[in-house]
Amino acid sequence: MSSRRRSKLGSSTKKKKTRKNKQSRKEKEKDQTFIDLPSDLLQLVISRLPLKDNIRASAVCKTWHEACVSLRVIHTSPWLIYFSKTDESYELYDPSMQKTYNLRFPELSGFRVCYSKDGWLLMYNANSYQLLFFNPFTRDHIPVPPLWMAYDQRMAFSCAPTSTSCLLFTVSSVTWNYITIKKCCANAKEWKTFVFKNRLQRNFNTFEQIVFSNGVFYCLTNTGCLRLFDPSLNSWNVLPGRPPKRPGSNGCFMTEHQGEIFLIYMYRHMNPTVIKLDLTSFEWAERKTLGGLTIYASALCSESRAEQQKQSGISNCLCLSVFHGFKRTCIYYKVDEESKICFKWRKQNPYENIWIMPPLNLLDLPLSDQLI
Repeated sequence: MSSRRRSKLGSSTKKKKTRKNKQSRKEKEKDQTFIDLPSDLLQLVISRLPLKDNIRASAVCKTWHEACVSLRVIHTSPWLIYFSKTDESYELYDPSMQKTYNLRFPELSGFRVCYSKDGWLLMYNANSYQLLFFNPFTRDHIPVPPLWMAYDQRMAFSCAPTSTSCLLFTVSSVTWNYITIKKCCANAKEWKTFVFKNRLQRNFNTFEQIVFSNGVFYCLTNTGCLRLFDPSLNSWNVLPGRPPKRPGSNGCFMTEHQGEIFLIYMYRHMNPTVIKLDLTSFEWAERKTLGGLTIYASALCSESRAEQQKQSGISNCLCLSVFHGFKRTCIYYKVDEESKICFKWRKQNPYENIWIMPPLNLLDLPLSDQLI
């Protein structure tokens, strides 16, 4: 009898313990919130948030802040800004969220864009020869010494004008015998001029692309010849290796990523081809893939990003501005060996649009009400 009673008592205590455990589990489940999400699941959720929600979610707690900031830096992609020919209206297009924001900048009346880097635009007024840096997100502007520029003349700068190391560069004149270079610091009062002998072939007309990388300005002619200007030495040199000829190409984009130089040749009835410069041997090699990069290409300057959003399928892509019907948008062309879609490219007005990097603190800016 005593053994039976003991077994009954033991079984009843076990039942009580299991009931208590179930109740405690239920209570814990009730008390759980989104803050208790596993890190991998939390990153998956945050990766699908637009920029404004990412910034707001970062204020929840320390764990969320770290996750939001890390993903925000990795997944930040440039925006495309369109310039109107008739008025001061502008369109900012976010390709990652497929959203368009309409803005007005009366202070830019009569200006055309020259270059973009680190969230700043370089603008030029052909009537007054005025140059200025303009930030479309803060509306800040920094004047630059005036300079006459031809319509097809290209100009670039090394970094944001708020930096003391910011340097502007342009090829101002090309004759059969001489090439004239001009450079200027962002806070300088005048341009410095350098004249070099023209050792290029006679059949080139202008420099179409300029990229700053590895401390030098890479300048690509319309015939595919690459020259380098070193601002620290004020030297002007021809790159030993010449890019291979691309018959039938109707346009070319040049960009850099972590010191590597890429050329993207476009065609009207063929798919784009990508070649990369080997900085050791100064030889060009065709690439069947971008190695996970996404290149945002425009005529005046291009951006490149090592995209991490593999779920979105935008890595290893070439992103281009196109007109789809009556709507301005972007398309992603997959650059790999398996790509069989024929992409037809038609050259556009270079001053119609340009890529620009948006700031991370978008909600704190004066234009946040218009952008959200």
